[in-house]
This record gives sequence, C-alpha cells and structure tokens, in this order.
Amino acid sequence: MPARKPPSSKEYQGSHLFPLIQCFLLDIQHLHYPSISFSPQLSSYLHCEWATIAQLEKDKRIHQKLKRFKTKMAQMRHFFHEDEEPFNPDYVEVDRILDESHSIDKDNGEPVIYYLVKWCSLPYEDSTWELKEDVDEGKVQEFKRIQSRHPELKRVARPQAGSWKKLELSHEYKNGNQLREYQLEGVNWLLFNWYNRQNCILADEMGLGKTIQSIAFLEEVYNVGIRGPFLVIAPLSTITNWEREFNTWTEMNTIVYHGSLASRQMIQQYEMYCKDSRGRLIPGAYKFDALITTFEMILSDCPELREIEWRCVIIDEAHRLKNRNCKLLDSLKHMDLEHKVLLTGTPLQNTVEELFSLLHFLEPSQFPSESEFLKDFGDLKTEEQVQKLQAILKPMMLRRLKEDVEKNLAPKQETIIEVELTNIQKKYYRAILEKNFNFLSKGAGHSNMPNLLNTMMELRKCCNHPYLINGAEEKILTEFRDSCHHHVPHDFPLQAMVRSSGKLVLIDKLLPKLKAGGHKVLIFSQMVRSCAAMMMMSSIQLCPTLGDSVGQISSTSSDLALLL
Repeated sequence: MPARKPPSSKEYQGSHLFPLIQCFLLDIQHLHYPSISFSPQLSSYLHCEWATIAQLEKDKRIHQKLKRFKTKMAQMRHFFHEDEEPFNPDYVEVDRILDESHSIDKDNGEPVIYYLVKWCSLPYEDSTWELKEDVDEGKVQEFKRIQSRHPELKRVARPQAGSWKKLELSHEYKNGNQLREYQLEGVNWLLFNWYNRQNCILADEMGLGKTIQSIAFLEEVYNVGIRGPFLVIAPLSTITNWEREFNTWTEMNTIVYHGSLASRQMIQQYEMYCKDSRGRLIPGAYKFDALITTFEMILSDCPELREIEWRCVIIDEAHRLKNRNCKLLDSLKHMDLEHKVLLTGTPLQNTVEELFSLLHFLEPSQFPSESEFLKDFGDLKTEEQVQKLQAILKPMMLRRLKEDVEKNLAPKQETIIEVELTNIQKKYYRAILEKNFNFLSKGAGHSNMPNLLNTMMELRKCCNHPYLINGAEEKILTEFRDSCHHHVPHDFPLQAMVRSSGKLVLIDKLLPKLKAGGHKVLIFSQMVRSCAAMMMMSSIQLCPTLGDSVGQISSTSSDLALLL
C-alpha cells in the first residue's frame, strides 16, 4: 500500500481542524475528564493536543466515541496512574526515514521539505509525512547516507578457503564494542566454516552471546566485500533485540520485515529495492544489507523473500527445525541460501531423529538418509557410537557452556521463598478439600484420576490467587467492602486483590525495591490470569509476553519487567 502523499503546507498547518470524528481518543488528564488528548487523522502522535470535553461534544458524530471512552475509563479508574504518559513515548521517536518530498508553500512561495517517517514501536503503515524542522537531524543524515550508496550490481564471489586468516584480536566495532575472548573464538570458527563452505550450528549455552557472535561474523563477511543480502530468521519476541544489536555493533542497513500486508508493502516500496533515476527497480540490487524476519513470515510463503539470493541465513532458535516434516523446513528448502548458520542452545534435546533433521537441512548431500543415520546412531548405546557421532559433529557444531568460557561469572544464586497463604486462601483451600473429600478418600485409582487432577488444579489456582476460582472474586470484594464499614478506600478492588494472595503481597513489596536498585525482572507464571492480576496491581510498567502474543513488539520490551 503506497504511503499517503505529503500534505501541502497549508493543510499541514491546519491539520488540527480535521473533523473530530476522525480523532483517536487516547487518554484522560484528570479523573473528571476536563480534557482529552487526540491526534487528527493523517498526523503523527507528535501533533497530539489536549481538547476539552466541551470542545469535542460540539461535534455530534463523536458522542458515541466519548461515551465508550468514559465507560472504559470508569472501569479502569482503580488501576490508572495519573503520571502515566497518554501514549507510548516511542511513538514520537523517529525510527527511520523512508522517503523525501519537496514542494512549494502556496502562501509564501518558499521551498518546503517533507520526510516520510517511520516511528519507533509503530508499524510501517502508520508512517507519516513530517516537515524537515520536526525530524531529528541525525536520522536525516542516516537516510541520506543510505540513499547515497551505489547499488551492488556485480555479485562478489566468496573467497577461497586458503585465504582465511584467524583474527588474533577483536576488531573495534561500532560504538567501540569489542568481542570477549571466547566470542572472538566463535567468530573465527564461523568464518572458518564460511570460507570452507561448511554450513554449521552455533550451539553455545544461552547467555554467551550467540546473537552478537553472529552479527560480528556477518560484519566480517561484509568487510570482505560480500555486502549481503543477509537473512536472519528469529522468533517474534526477539526480532527487536536483533535489530538493536545490529545497529549497536554495525553500520549495516538492517530492516525488519514483519507486520500487516500494508506494512510489508511499504517495506518493499521504500526499504528493499534500489531504483534508477526514473524510479524503476534495479534487478538484483537491494537497499538493505540484512533483513530480519520471523518464522511466521517464512511460513506465509512470501514470494518477495523467495526470489532473493541470500548470501547467508542465520536461524535463531533453530530447534524449531527438529521435526523433519514441519512446514517451516519445506518453506526454507524453496529459498536460495548460499550459507546456513543455525543457532540453538539445545542441539540434542530428545531424540537422534531431531538431530538428523538439523543435519539434513544443513548438508542434505552429506546426510541423505534418515534410516541409515538411525541405523548407525539411533540408540547411542555404545561408546564407539558416541565417539563416531562426535567426530561427525565436531567440524560443524560448536557447543560451549558458561562454566567453560566465563571464569569470572558468579555462580547462579537461587533463593526459594516460602510464602504463607493468606487467611482468604486458607479458607478456599480448605473448602476445596472438603468439597472433594469423597474423591480424595478413594485414592489414585484409574477411574478416579480425572477427579484428583481437577482437584489438584483447583488447589494450584488457590495457591496462586483465589480470584482464579470461579465466583471467588465477587464474594471477596463484597466481604472486603463490608469490612471497611463506611470508610471504603477508592482503590478497594486493588487492595482486595493484593491482600488476597500471599504471592502478590510479596511481589507488591519486592518490585519497587528491585526497580530502585536498577534491576531487570522476569516474572514467570503458568497462568495467564495471574499475569493479568500483576499487570493491574503493579505501579511499575510491565510488558506481558504470553503464549498467544502476536503483532508488534515494543522496542523497549526487553528493558522492562516481563510477565511470561
């Protein structure tokens, strides 16, 4: 979908006069709604302004929006923090500049420059045209640097194996970054395999920097004269981290290919292809050096990705390829991939069949037959089998553990805190046991097992939070309100929710202290509703990442406390 044409200067200056029915109601400034922040259509969040209810109510077409907005705010009044931003501050930070347009101001005849801006944490389809004066000059210079590059029309051949030279010291990458000693060893190993046409698996333990080693490897390949295109395939939750590390360590032009059809069409139009002076695509010439995308994009069978001759592909979380019959593997086989690098912290997790799937994808000619492979290594009972498999894997797999390479790392500390149940939890726990006494007294017979499992799940819910039990929330709120007599606090639903769970009482005290100490926190829960409760009770900004999380991931997600 082509981007909107830049407005004329007159339209731009009067953009706040657009019909209010096209506004986005964003947030309230005070509890009694004296004013509301809105952003007119065709404008970015940069031009949001506050409007009073009286101003908005003059337009009858917006009455229904106001009604829904007030209802929503009334429901959230106990969990609303007045010092919160009306919208994500990222929305006014320039991510990338996509295009440039020149026009003449109709009023004074002066030349006007507009830039098509893609905003941080917003999809490409929400890009807007902005006056030059409103755009960060650093981003303008970055855009001009990319635009001034000459397209690579001649395919540069990969150097011969004999030209490989070991890097004795880490180069100084962008921002003065340097590799650790073991990371330099990993980059040397990746380069050696690249020079020798050997696809490989980097299987370092999580936390040793597989992402950084991979990016440094691509940077070294780039400096040899192979300017891409490089492909990185990663889970949705990690693509923003990949983009950030590329921008931190290299000067490569890296784009993220993800989002709705409209966003992807904009990426194709402005970010992917080089064009000649007449605006025609130059075959085989690409504006980007590295493209980051998700497994879902590969599965969706994007022809625009299949038609590119990729000089190298890096697949993060490659254990997703362990099922030989998975659709993802089939999709990858239809892509032109000159060199393959797999990243995984668990190369051999369950069965030898899974390992064969990875090896067959990397080197189909070397590992053509699953039956023959399983015949040799299917059971791995003898030492001879293990040694033979290790000899096969040694040239193409590098596996290191933290204790092997990071001698300065402090040992992991694990503290188990026994949290006492609240009186409310004890009451419901006892009620669950009494209600299911007949089942419990029968023991763990085959016919009684489903009843026991259901009882166990109810007890687990109670230990997390009694609100997870059907009907408990309403009863607890009523009892809490009655116990307050005539002095019911305005945030009584929040207080009742926290006081009902021993775990929430602890977390409510712990999170502010951890934040004050500058810590990052990961909170894991197997129950989605427990995450929802913590989202509502916390005064600290949290970023939920649930099993069904899809869509745009905030670029700041990894800097916040996460609910998983």
